[in-house]
Amino acid sequence: MAIVYMKKLEEEPDTYDEKFTKLTEGINLDVRERILEIVPDNKKVLEIGCGPGTLAYQLALKGNEVLALDKNPEMIELASNNYMDTEKINLIYEVNTIEDYKGEPNTYDFIVSTFMLSELRPLEHQIFLRKAWKLLKHSGKLIIAAEFSPKGFWKIPFKFKRWRYRKKLGRLKKITNPLKWFTNYIEPIGYEINKIEEWKKGSIKLLELEKIAKTKIDTPGYYNPPFRKFKGISSQLRIYRCLLTGQMDKVPIEPGIYISGNPDKSSPIIVTANYEYTYIRVMRDLKDVDAWVLCLDSNGINVWCAARGNEFGNEQLFEIVKATNIISLSDSKILILPQLSAGGVETRILPNPSEDFPYQVKFGPVWAEDLPEYLKNKPTPKPERMRIAQFNFRHRIKAVITHTSFLLRKIFLLPAILIISFLVGLNFFFPIESKYWKVIGEFFLWFLNINILILLLFPLTKFTKKFITKAIIFGMVNVAVSGFVTYMIHKSLVITLGSLPLIFWLGFFCTMSFSGYTMETNPKEIQEEYKSFKIINLPLFIVAIVLVVLVPILFS
Repeated sequence: MAIVYMKKLEEEPDTYDEKFTKLTEGINLDVRERILEIVPDNKKVLEIGCGPGTLAYQLALKGNEVLALDKNPEMIELASNNYMDTEKINLIYEVNTIEDYKGEPNTYDFIVSTFMLSELRPLEHQIFLRKAWKLLKHSGKLIIAAEFSPKGFWKIPFKFKRWRYRKKLGRLKKITNPLKWFTNYIEPIGYEINKIEEWKKGSIKLLELEKIAKTKIDTPGYYNPPFRKFKGISSQLRIYRCLLTGQMDKVPIEPGIYISGNPDKSSPIIVTANYEYTYIRVMRDLKDVDAWVLCLDSNGINVWCAARGNEFGNEQLFEIVKATNIISLSDSKILILPQLSAGGVETRILPNPSEDFPYQVKFGPVWAEDLPEYLKNKPTPKPERMRIAQFNFRHRIKAVITHTSFLLRKIFLLPAILIISFLVGLNFFFPIESKYWKVIGEFFLWFLNINILILLLFPLTKFTKKFITKAIIFGMVNVAVSGFVTYMIHKSLVITLGSLPLIFWLGFFCTMSFSGYTMETNPKEIQEEYKSFKIINLPLFIVAIVLVVLVPILFS
């Protein structure tokens, strides 16, 4: 099952139903039939994310009063055209979302949503549930069908299938995600589960939820994630997991409110990313200072990368405030953000403080280790070490470790395995000279050398901000150092000269790749430089590979 492909199908509303049925292997039709059985006649029904409008029409044919919403105007136009006889039934199609819908509270007997929630983020799920709770009558029902991640062994084929579909989608950013923490939100917000039905080993579920008013005050509750350990061996292992996988994988924790120490109404509000490593570092560095810690949904990415990639910005800031009860927990009207998020948060277009967003945004220190001092002294202006990311030796060590592991995992390891496998197979028929085996080992020696050189010598290139220039410099330095090492190994000028273009390319490539780890780059400037990098990189790599293979053959 791979609803991940659904966003692509929505681009063609005319064929959406047919292709989505094929994608789900007909399960969407089973879901539709079950909903028609659950919803009785002559009720007031709201459908969210109605798509081509078929379910809404069938619900209306049963005598229900139906309002069907979808944010896609093309879908609503198609639905309206397909079901022109709406005069005979009580059915309205409308371009809208549940968040923007201005309906009266306690209006609907049933709210229905099928395969729409997987398009939303976790905090948007909570916003959806709270808004639906308000719109439902007392004991009203919310019926949801969505993609979930199955448990146990069935996670493996499920993830593989999603990976395959994501490869087909290429760089399409708007994809869907299975609901991961959704069931955690149900009871705290004010529902109880009446029924759960499953298909495909639990990868698709139909939930029937009933609105429960737990207090006399007719408002939904809020969900706050449970305490998450940030000390001890298990936490340290989670840090190593992030560092040794290149800090490029998404490693999310539940977004929401966490607590440091024993915060009260007067305690400050600190905002950070929902990346595992970031959370652990922030909580450790606070050293139990009393504070509310808002982990916004940065999609499981660290602050610096999230801010550069539109995952830590105004939208996420509004979302975390709207989804949580932070306004009632703290009287503070200041949100303290990481200095490294300044590239993503546009303070100049933030609205004036209002009932929904009563906050002024301030940027705290660059590093979490300075938070206790910042909160205690509130320096104005901040000292330079709190404003500017000093890329010192300690930070370069972490950056080089994560960068090296990223290149090994994502770039070099698989090609190396394939080449070695090919050579092993070829060696059975045509014995291969030992020098070609050595080249593979030497490549990783050159790779290690350039990363050590970047660690030690990077400050010497501060005279230029252009990473193309830095890349050329480190390419030449790698030629000098790794070229000398190669000559000492082979005692052959021919082999050494044939290897130099590949050694230069490796230095050039690794330095450009390192640009994202330095915190000294402007995303727009780097994107411009990558245009030149792409022009140079591939031809240089092809020439280098040809020379490293042919030169020893021609001159041996």
